[in-house]
Amino acid sequence: MQKPSFLSLPLLFVSSASLCLSGCVTESSDLPSYPVSSRGQAMQVFEVVIMSANPVALRGESSVVGVGAGALAGGIAGSMIGQGRASALTAVGGALAGGLAGDAIERKVTSGRGVEIMVRTMSGQTWSVVQKDHGERFQPGEHVRMLVGPQGRTISR
Repeated sequence: MQKPSFLSLPLLFVSSASLCLSGCVTESSDLPSYPVSSRGQAMQVFEVVIMSANPVALRGESSVVGVGAGALAGGIAGSMIGQGRASALTAVGGALAGGLAGDAIERKVTSGRGVEIMVRTMSGQTWSVVQKDHGERFQPGEHVRMLVGPQGRTISR
């Protein structure tokens, strides 16, 4: 049974467009940002003073989600090329290429600009917190909050 070749091109286009557009999601820079998993979680709040704030690069991370999604999309797209044994080989090749592409896309999406903020608590403890740079431009001597919870520490106004 011959597979219709006109279906493979639209599927490949939709798969590629979906993966590319996933990197276009942006966050509002005028609001503090918290992971969804922190919703409803209690956090301890400390009043702290900024000692320094320096830009850093946040390296992207890889997980099974990016690799798996890429491999699945690549395998499906590859299986639509050829017939019989050729279809199986292109599915395997598509899955391998898709897995590598999914990993690269996930690393790119999860990388970005960050800031390392050195703070001092009122009791004299010094903490260093690295977080995504949302353009807050923390200044030395500024009084802010350090939120400590299950997801880590965050500096916020």
